[in-house]
Formats: sequence, structure tokens, C-alpha cells
Amino acid sequence: MKSIFTILIFLNGLISFQLSAQPEVKDFKDIFRLNISETSEKIEIDGKLEEAVWQTTDMGTDFWQKLPYFDEHAEPRTEVRLTYDDDFLYVAAKCYQSEPINILSLKRDNYWDNDGIAVILDPLNTRANAFLFGSTAAGAQWDALRSETSDVNADWNNRWYSEVHVADDYWSLEMAIPFRILRYSENLDEWGINFVRNLTYKNQFHNWTAVPESFWPPNPAFAGSLVWDKPPTRKKGNFNLIPYVTTRVEQRTGEKTKVNAAVGGDARVAVSSTLNLDVTINPDFSQIEVDELVTNLTRFNIFLPEKRTFFLENGDLFADFGFGQARPFFSRTIGLDENRQAVPILYGLRLTGNVSPSLRIGAMNIQSGATDNAFGQNQSAISFQQQFGRSFVQGMFLNRQAYDEGKQIKQDYSRNASLENVFVSTDGKITAAVGLHQSFKPNIKESTGFYNAVFVFRNTNWEVLNDAVMMQENYYADMGFLARIENYDAERDTFIRLGYNQNYTSVDYRLRPKNKAGKIALHRFGVENLLIFNSDWSFNERYNRFRYFIDFRNTSSFQIRLNNNELELLFPFSFTGETPLPAQRYNFWDLNLVYNSDERAAFSYSLTGQVGDFYNGTLNRLEASVNYRVQPWGNFSVGYQFNDIRFPEPYGESKIAALLSKIEIGFNRNLLWTTLFQYVAQSNYMGINSRLQWQFAPMSDLFLVYVDNYDVFQGLNPRSNNRALILKVNYWY
Repeated sequence: MKSIFTILIFLNGLISFQLSAQPEVKDFKDIFRLNISETSEKIEIDGKLEEAVWQTTDMGTDFWQKLPYFDEHAEPRTEVRLTYDDDFLYVAAKCYQSEPINILSLKRDNYWDNDGIAVILDPLNTRANAFLFGSTAAGAQWDALRSETSDVNADWNNRWYSEVHVADDYWSLEMAIPFRILRYSENLDEWGINFVRNLTYKNQFHNWTAVPESFWPPNPAFAGSLVWDKPPTRKKGNFNLIPYVTTRVEQRTGEKTKVNAAVGGDARVAVSSTLNLDVTINPDFSQIEVDELVTNLTRFNIFLPEKRTFFLENGDLFADFGFGQARPFFSRTIGLDENRQAVPILYGLRLTGNVSPSLRIGAMNIQSGATDNAFGQNQSAISFQQQFGRSFVQGMFLNRQAYDEGKQIKQDYSRNASLENVFVSTDGKITAAVGLHQSFKPNIKESTGFYNAVFVFRNTNWEVLNDAVMMQENYYADMGFLARIENYDAERDTFIRLGYNQNYTSVDYRLRPKNKAGKIALHRFGVENLLIFNSDWSFNERYNRFRYFIDFRNTSSFQIRLNNNELELLFPFSFTGETPLPAQRYNFWDLNLVYNSDERAAFSYSLTGQVGDFYNGTLNRLEASVNYRVQPWGNFSVGYQFNDIRFPEPYGESKIAALLSKIEIGFNRNLLWTTLFQYVAQSNYMGINSRLQWQFAPMSDLFLVYVDNYDVFQGLNPRSNNRALILKVNYWY
């Protein structure tokens, strides 16, 4: 162990040297430049581009085709222009298009499946973090944040203005983005900027700059330069107040009907033009879209994304430490007790943003209340991220402290410290990172570390990834997510913590046919290897996968995966509720086939089939989903999954089904109705979540939510249920 720790320290130092030595690349900013000048003309946001300023400002055009193949000449033509006044950054776009506009949904933040255009803004020239503002050709807004480590987060929302206008051979867009919602420096007269246009009827994406084929279009590393006639100044009185009131009528089996009312609110205060303070008091998340449950046929927990708005802006400052299956911080643990039951959050404070163009900081403190089953908790986090070009060093400290009636429980705490170095080459082809993580708990002094190192190489044809992890058995993450460290022993009905050492390698090769007019757009070949050893380096698990994907030009795709898994089951485990499988070595194969039809069609479908062995038995799986859409107002989908697991006697067999149905109806852009029905046999759950949302003013909503959850026996016989009707109103001042 000491030798590996020494190697990690050496790599940490080597990457630190590379961070300081890496030159800054300005090629894209030198080539792609767009001038912006102040206007005194009043601009009406109607999408028509009738103001005189739109005829005189600098114009960006000659877009590059990004998909389905890289090409210097993107057709049809796109024109973009920008101007500003004291309060707003204005963006105009004219998108020529002779074919009918393709709109999948009127829902906010449903951008990539519709014809649309978006601007990518990197005000601090980080080449890693950006704001994204877009609109579909039907006028539905999309806003998101982009970071180097977690890519695009579309759950972030803010208040800005846009409108579209549709003509015979083009559609046009106007945006007004308040300066107060952006984080920028008054000393910078050039910002990073790019545009991405969706043409779903052609299955194409276009970029203003020549974003390389192997990178996703919103990547700000390949942004051009927005050149200001003078840098925008800081805006005073920059704050938002978002109060809410909610009424909840709830009925549980065997209990009297309860009527509850609550008030609370959020506030956003710009401490500076680059630093933002978020405050929440008695937050309510009843309007957040419910998770779509999944059948879990692994021995470990699964990861579900955060959707609560309070945790999202600059969320990568806390959430992106570690790797996918081991995160020191995972905000979804906040507001839950150790049994994953909801507890009230009393207040929350978050200070995040830049204190200089290259230094970002984050600080958070959240207090949850006590319940009959849990003490009150105070959870805090502080972090920093220092950039060097595209690379960075980041650190974080976490503290969870329990309280009983306002008094600190001295021996009930958990603390974590993390330090990571991430090197990204100036062309983005190479990424290398090292992470050092420690946890601190009462009376636990040894084996408290978690260490990881990663290397990625990518170009137009190849992507190679290697990720190495050492997880010690006494590393705890009370505010995080650890998928593998706890092993369930079915015979003793207990969880046993075990450390492990893991190495994951994947190699992908992409091949585009020379015939650009053919039916096939891309071939993808890949191999994966996962090796896991116990903490004493004895064998634990090996997983190999061989895969081949075909992407067709009409957006349909076919995928084939051949998997081989060998593992040493350390403790008896049951997938059927019968006699647990014995702790011994297993080796099994399976074949997985997936077909997705043309997603642009009114009727689309997806089919997945799996056949093969499963431990000492068999697993056959069938999954099918169909979607019918009425452009642009309706989406109707149904998905069904059936798993047939069979083991030899006495280990049992199980037929596990899951059904999901979703209906989305957009009466217009501001009035949306979404209903989700779910039945998951594995968790004995059946539920309905129906939400009517009326946006009566920008970012101000009335929600009417109906929830009906059932705990069911096999055969869909209800055992108990929890039914609620919730009315919530929030207003953005």
C-alpha cells in the first residue's frame, strides 16, 4: 500500500508541474472573433429583428458542421449578432430553413431533440466553465451550466427573456440575458463565445467555431472571442427573492387526512459580479420531477442525479470530486436520514463563484431538523478550484455534525478532505488526474483513505481511458455516495465494509464511412476491462465487454454487447428471496442487443434483449418502449421491462417486471401537464405523479401536483398507500 501511495504522490507532483508549465492556447479566439458594441436603441424581444441595430452590428456566420460528420461548410446558413445596453446582453439569430420545423416538445429545457439554437458564454475565459442559453424554434427556453468535469447540467434555471418568429424560409430569435445572472469580470474586454444550432430534421449540429469532431458542441474550450467595445460594469442591487407558499392535503392508510400549509423561499444575492450567495429557508421540493425508478440487478446501490435547484449552480465545485461510483459529496444525501427517509431542511446557505478569473471557491452550510427517528444535522462544505489554462487543482473539506435539541453531539460527526490535480492538454486530447481523499470519524484512525488516478486520450477516431482506485475499508462518506464498499451478507442479514482496489480500462474506435450520403453515419468498436482486487490484492472480480455500435444517418442505432463476468462472491447473496447463492467463484457470459428507431418520427420505439448466464443460473431480459408524439404539443410513452431469473434448486427463480408510462402535454409554452405512472415489482412499488405547471410570469409558477404511491403485494394488490394533493405558488422578484 505504501508503494502505491508513493506513486500517487509522485503523480500528484508531476501533474502539479504540468499545470504550472502548460501554455495557454488562443488559436480559436484569434480566428473566430465577434465584435459587440453598446446600443441606445430600445429592443423589443419579439424575435423579428426589426430594430436598426441588428442591421449594423458585427455578424457571425459561416458555421461549421459538427455532426453527423465534420465539415467546413454548414448548410443552411445561420447568422448571429450581439449588442448590449446597461442591463442586458442581447443575442439575435437568423436560421434559414426551407423544411418544416421539427419540434418534439414545448417543455422548458428539452433542447437537443428540437430544432433550435443556443449561445455558449464563457465570460471569464476559463475554457472549462460556461453558461448556455438556448431556444427551440417553437420558443421553449433552455438554460444550463457547463463544467470541465460534469459537462452540461440542464437542471439549472434562471430568469431571462426570449422570443422567436417563424417566416417562410427562416426562423429568427431574440434573447435578452440580464447581466446580473452572469458571472464576469469588469476587467475583461473579451469573453469566450460560441453557438450551436440543432437541425433535427437533418440530424445535424452546427457550431460557429470549428469544434473538433471528438468533442461535444457546448465545450467552451473551443470558443471564439466576443470582443467588447468596453467591458460591462457591475450591476448594483443585484438580488432575487423567490418566496413560495404551499398547501398539502395528505392521506395515508390507517391515518386521518392531514392538511398542512408552509411558507418559505429562496434568495440570490450577487456579492460581486463573479460571486453569488444563495439562501434557502424551509425549502420545499414538491414540484421537482420525480425520479424514474429502475430495476437493480447488482449487489450495490445505484446513483440518481440531483434535481433540486438550490444545489445546482456551480455544483461541480462540490460534486465532481472522486469518480462515478465513489463521491465524497453527493447533495442528495442532504435532507435524508440514514434510512433514506426525508427530513426537513431548515435553512441553507451557498457562496459560490470566482474571486479571480482563475480561482473559484465554494462554501455551503445546511441545517436539517430533528425527527422521531433522526437527530438534527448540520452539514458544511468548503472548496476551491485554481485553474491553469484548462487544467486545475481543487480541494474540499466536508463536515457533518449531529445536534440534539440544539446541543452538539460530540461523538456523532463525520469529516472528509479531498485534494485533486487535473491536467488537461491545451488541445483537449489528454486528461490526467490524481485524487487523494481522507475521512475522519470518532475512534477510527486506520485505513481511512481513498485514492484514484485517471488517464484519458481522445482524438477523432480513438478514445482510451484508464481509471485506478484504491478504496480503504474505513473510508466513510456520510455526505457522499459509495457504491461498492458495503457488502451485504444475506445469511447474517448485515452489511460488511471491505476495501478494494480497482482498475478500469476501455478502448473505443470510431469509423465514419467514406460515403457521406450512405445510410450509416458511424461505426463504433469498443472493449472494456474491469479488474477488482480485495484490499489484500486477492482476486475479487473481472469484467470484460466487447461492443459494436452502428449509428444510422436517420438517428436510429443498433448496439451489440458481449459480456463476460468472473467474480468471487464473498458473502451469500440472494436475487430471488430464496436460499442465498453460496460464497464461491462464478463465471458467466451474456449477450445484449439494442435497437433504437428514428427518434424524429411521430412513432418511435426501442427494443432491448439480453440472454445468457447469471451466476450459476440464467437471466433473460426483454425491454421495450414506444413513444408517440403529436407535434409540438404531446408526447405519450410506455415502457416495459421483464427479467426472468432462474437458479438451480434451492436458490429459486424470480420474474421481475417494471412498467413506466409518461404523458407530456404542452397546452402552450407556459402551461404544461406531465403525468408519470410507475410499477416496479422489485421494490413492491406502484405510483402516480401528475404535475400541472403554469408559468404565469418568467420563472414564477403555480404547481398543482397529485401523488398516489402504493406499497403492493405480488399481483398488484395494494397493501398501503400514500396519497397527496399539493398546491404550490412561487414568485420571482
